[in-house]
Amino acid sequence: MAFEPGFPDSRWGTALDELLKAMHDIGFQFWEETSNTAQDLSAPAAFALAEHLTGVRSTPELLQKTTFTCGSAKIR
Repeated sequence: MAFEPGFPDSRWGTALDELLKAMHDIGFQFWEETSNTAQDLSAPAAFALAEHLTGVRSTPELLQKTTFTCGSAKIR
């Protein structure tokens, strides 16, 4: 499953609902739900979901002291 954090209803992949309960529990807001706040909490929810999946908490120290490697690939 893949999705953009700001649009959790627009999921794609082979297991669309595999993480749905975790996403609800973490605080992703879906189209049919109303928010108690005007704040967009999709970015913090995405980090919380990453922590749920990996067991690694994204702290400021981790983000500042870690060397990240990335790459790109052409899509046909």
